Amino acid sequence: MGDRKPLLLLDVDGPLNPFRATKPPGYTMHKQPSMGQTFNVWLNHDHGRVLLDFADQHDVELVWCTTWEHDANVCIGPHIGLPELPVIEFGFTAHQWKFNAVLEYAAGRPLAWLDDDFPLFPKERAWFDEQRGDTPTLLHLISPSVGLTAQDLHTVAAWKYSLGGANATSLTPKRVQDATGWTARKGDG
Repeated sequence: MGDRKPLLLLDVDGPLNPFRATKPPGYTMHKQPSMGQTFNVWLNHDHGRVLLDFADQHDVELVWCTTWEHDANVCIGPHIGLPELPVIEFGFTAHQWKFNAVLEYAAGRPLAWLDDDFPLFPKERAWFDEQRGDTPTLLHLISPSVGLTAQDLHTVAAWKYSLGGANATSLTPKRVQDATGWTARKGDG
C-alpha cells in the first residue's frame, strides 16, 4: 500500500450485484460459491472496464471492501473484467461492522466507498466519521435494486476533484456517462 492515491472501496452485494432487482438490464445471473455456499449473483460485464477506466482517469486505487473478501478476486473480478485487487480483511474483529477495518487499511488516505449498507449501522458510522476527522471521506450509498450507475461515478468524480486538482465543473453526469459508455437508466438522475 505504498501508493498514496485516494481509495475507491468497492462492495459487491448492492453496488456490483443489485441483488434486490428482478432482472436488471445489462446484468447476467451467475452462481458463485463463497464461504461454503452458492449464491445467485447479478453481474454486469462492463463494470470491470468502466471501473478500471474510471480509476485511471481519476487517479484512484480500487480496493475490495466486501464480506466476500478474497473470494471477490476469484468469484467476481474475473466475470466483470477486473484484475486481482487489494482486499480489506474483516475477519472476526469487525466490532464496528466494516468501519474499523477500513479505518486501519486507509491509514489516513482519502477514500470514497460504494456500499448499500451504511444506513444499517448509524452508531458505527458516527464512530467512523469521528475517527476519520478531517480526512476526506465519501460514503456513497448505492441502491441494491439498481446497482452502480453513471451518476454514482459522477458523484465520486466530483468528490475526488473537490480535493484539488482538475476542474470538477467539467464533470457533468453526461460526460461521465459518455466516458463509461453506459446509457442512462431510471434512477441515474
